[in-house]
Amino acid sequence: MEKRRRFRTGNERGAALVIVALCMVVLLGMAALAVDLAAAFAWRAEAQKIADSAALAGGSAYIDNLSTETDSAVAHHRAYEYALLHTIKKEQVDSSEVSVEIFNDDRKVRVWISRPNMPTWFARVLGIDAVTITAKAAAQVSDAGEARCLKPIALPDMWEEANSDDGDQVWEEGEDWEYNVEDGDRYQRWDGPDDSDGANATGYGSNHRTDLSGDWGRVIQLKAQNPQSEYNFAPGIFFPWRLPIDDSMADCDTGGGGQAGQESGGAVYRKNLCECNTSPVQLFTDYDVEPGNMVGPTQQGIGELISEDPDVYWEQSANGGQGAPARPTDDGGYIEVTDSPRIIKVAMMDPGEIDGGGMQSIQFNNFALVFLEEQESGQGAPVNVRFMYYAGGSGEGTTGPSQGSLVRYLRLVE
Repeated sequence: MEKRRRFRTGNERGAALVIVALCMVVLLGMAALAVDLAAAFAWRAEAQKIADSAALAGGSAYIDNLSTETDSAVAHHRAYEYALLHTIKKEQVDSSEVSVEIFNDDRKVRVWISRPNMPTWFARVLGIDAVTITAKAAAQVSDAGEARCLKPIALPDMWEEANSDDGDQVWEEGEDWEYNVEDGDRYQRWDGPDDSDGANATGYGSNHRTDLSGDWGRVIQLKAQNPQSEYNFAPGIFFPWRLPIDDSMADCDTGGGGQAGQESGGAVYRKNLCECNTSPVQLFTDYDVEPGNMVGPTQQGIGELISEDPDVYWEQSANGGQGAPARPTDDGGYIEVTDSPRIIKVAMMDPGEIDGGGMQSIQFNNFALVFLEEQESGQGAPVNVRFMYYAGGSGEGTTGPSQGSLVRYLRLVE
């Protein structure tokens, strides 16, 4: 009789615990990925926002600072100070967690935000007790060779007047400035602080004008409404010009808006004043002048811009005593503003562009921002502005030439 073999299996009690334990390690590892990794990404996103904003804050020094010698220090200070105003995981950013690099020649600011020892939860099962969060951003300021939302009044750049100037190198009522190189008048565009030949330049902000910061806040006449004004260069030339057509614009509150597809006329000109024409305008490109004085449309369009923000004024004590547009506060103080509709963008031209009276085309060699002063009473009152070179830039499009623009734009490049 054949004996049956009997196999004894070991006791399998407890095997399930081993399997469960192994599974728990896997599950906790997955939880580490799902929870801890998600938290790390969220913290890094906070750090990235801080790096982005700090880099932009530092880069702003190259927009509104007037001296290249101080740009680097101001940019460094602004980037640090702005970063320290923020928190990661509701904990204040410490100066040891911020690193700032300045590239003065490139007008670029790079900011690193790094916070070590950010605690984990489930990842500790894998031996990872903490992680380091790092974020980097760089902002750069560039000249704008193309701008949008320009107002349709050209601003002749300043030149050296050989005959009529009283010595202060600025046009004033009663001085018959008439640009004529045969009389010894001289003009040379100024390209900003990086212009190696800036000492010979004559435009607004140039070394010719004794103090580079002297034109910030300078009251100048943007347009003379009186046809007999010495400011007008030639018969029929009052400095309005024709922007490219932008049919997406809304009409002004006062007066009509012109017909769709219409390029010229008082209604179109008024609409280009009171609204934003988003068509790109490039430097060194021909644009037609708008013949006629346009007294009524100018008064209506400019008046509407001022009425949109009537309380804004030029506060001389702001901006370190250099002055800036400001809005009064309820406590009797003021707050500086940069986004008022009364801060407008204009195109500047070589004064030699005007070739007598009549219909003609002109080219622009600079863009600038100006602040609209309160309108004087009377139909023939001029449009006065305060010049603001190195104020905020265009940012929309850079396909045109980059040299020469006093308007700059700030963007993240890393």
